[in-house]
Amino acid sequence: MNTKKHIQKALMLTALFLSQTFLFANNIQVNNVRIVEQNIASKYTMIEFDVSWENSWRTSSLENNWDAAWIFAKYRKKGETVWNHVYLNDSGHIAPAGSEITPGFVVTNISFDSINNPAVGVFLYRDSDGVGNVNYTDVQLRWNYGVNGLDDKDSVELSVLAIEMVYIPTGPFYAGDGVFPGSDSRGHFVAGNTTRTFKITSEAAITINNNASTELWGDYTPYAQASIGQSGMLSAQFPKGYQSFYIMKYELSQYMYKEFLNKLTRKQQAARVSAITTGMFMSNTDTDTVPQFRNSIRVMSDPGDPFSRIYGNDLNGNGVEGEMDDGQHIACNWISFWDLTAFADWCGLRPFTELEYEKACRGHLLPVANEYAWGTTNIFSATQIINPGEINEVAINPIGKANIANGDKPGVQGPVRCGSFAGTATTREQAGAGYYGVMEMSGNLLEYTYSVGIQDNREFNGNNHGDGIIMENGDGNANWPTSAGIKGSNWLYNTAGHHINFHQISSRNQTSQSHTRFRYNTTGLRLGRTQP
Repeated sequence: MNTKKHIQKALMLTALFLSQTFLFANNIQVNNVRIVEQNIASKYTMIEFDVSWENSWRTSSLENNWDAAWIFAKYRKKGETVWNHVYLNDSGHIAPAGSEITPGFVVTNISFDSINNPAVGVFLYRDSDGVGNVNYTDVQLRWNYGVNGLDDKDSVELSVLAIEMVYIPTGPFYAGDGVFPGSDSRGHFVAGNTTRTFKITSEAAITINNNASTELWGDYTPYAQASIGQSGMLSAQFPKGYQSFYIMKYELSQYMYKEFLNKLTRKQQAARVSAITTGMFMSNTDTDTVPQFRNSIRVMSDPGDPFSRIYGNDLNGNGVEGEMDDGQHIACNWISFWDLTAFADWCGLRPFTELEYEKACRGHLLPVANEYAWGTTNIFSATQIINPGEINEVAINPIGKANIANGDKPGVQGPVRCGSFAGTATTREQAGAGYYGVMEMSGNLLEYTYSVGIQDNREFNGNNHGDGIIMENGDGNANWPTSAGIKGSNWLYNTAGHHINFHQISSRNQTSQSHTRFRYNTTGLRLGRTQP
């Protein structure tokens, strides 16, 4: 299933080479990529493909939300090594029966401009209530190839990529869980000079202080990395979770990060992964000849400068990439915040904030003291893995159920498959899911989030998204803050002592601690996007 095929078409856009790419999170797949209906006069053509994924839904009651695929594309001209981003139109896309398409612009609060504010991707989702697997055939996206500087008869290789997302609807919610000082939850949000939770009712600027109950403040904490910081203002442009937004359903898979690396230049690759020598595995060094904490990404070959290295998934370590047990579907660790911002810029998404994190986990429900992402205080830690590295990998424990990867268990020792705890008949608690269906927000890997407690993070503008282009040195070029805090905890932290509260929704134990370029075996990658 993880093969890549190349097919040749003789079209007006001459001798076009297309990548038929399979992409995995919870088995999202893109197939049969092709070019149809080229319009030479208007310099556009249609990219046609099929896309399918599992465990899809849309509901108009209670959660009032849906899941979606964020779909974008890359191309490179024949004979060239550099991959470029495909710029799409704001209209003219064709959604298959039962689905809708919404384009996503670089900047969401200004009008479309094919050159200065193009669509860098689209959301594809159900057009009515339903649940189950989806398979959409003959999706068509209008590509303004003239904007990309291509001639009518250029030969290009095309790759269509997809990431599963979840729509979080507009509405108020509570930040903080109301736990009193000295409890398991540290540094959680409170309403000013009270111990009550703080209700977010709009995207307007918020005063950060403890003089009145209308202000946002943080509960007492002895830990500087959990402090809300100095009094001041949280800007109106900082996403507070009230306005609708999208967030990735799963942490990014190792397959997808491998695809990212393989579409970078040699110089960019060296900035986005430590492993740059043939045979080495991804970690925070270039010396590991075996997988480190379940990361399967490996330098498979190196054709030498100026060509890019070839990366593959090889969890079983036999030198053959892409086998059924090679870990393509495991959440990708060893990610720095700068890796995250580069990937976000490259794919047209953005980082999300700690307030969006709480909204995605809790929804509009009243807070439960010390609750985890699934809305209860029950926690069932995985102790072993069945079918390790495979697409059906399952994390379990002796009592037959697990909803979190945490605690540094000998049988786990790293992140697990994206969506490992979910099934067709599991409850929210059993699946370890947030209120709206976002997975693994407690445990597995830490989530980088822009923090209320980091001064420059307060000015983050959530309307600005990646434009599909990263700099020559491999860094993102979006105008975002260059550091962030972390939420959600990870597979390493146990349930003893102070570590247990790291997994709770409102815990801010390390949320005000700035992270930039260092890579950890416990950090992953998840992104968001302001509702178009």
